[in-house]
Amino acid sequence: MNMARIWPFGKKPTEPRQVKQPKKRKIVEYERKPDDSSGEMMADRSHLEDAAFKDAMALLGDDSKKQ
Repeated sequence: MNMARIWPFGKKPTEPRQVKQPKKRKIVEYERKPDDSSGEMMADRSHLEDAAFKDAMALLGDDSKKQ
C-alpha cells in the first residue's frame, strides 16, 4: 500500500480577529399631529342616502329596518 504524501502546501498563519465597532443607529423621531378628520368621516352618514347604496341594500334583502 502506498502512503499518502505529505501535503505540499502550508497553512497560512491566522490573523487575530478584528472586533468591529457597531455602527451607531440614527434614530428618527416623528411628530404626530392631532387628526380630527377621522371623527368627521365617522359622523358623515351621507352614503346612507346614496341611491346606489339603497339599491344594493334592497338587492341584499336588508328590509328589516322598514318593518
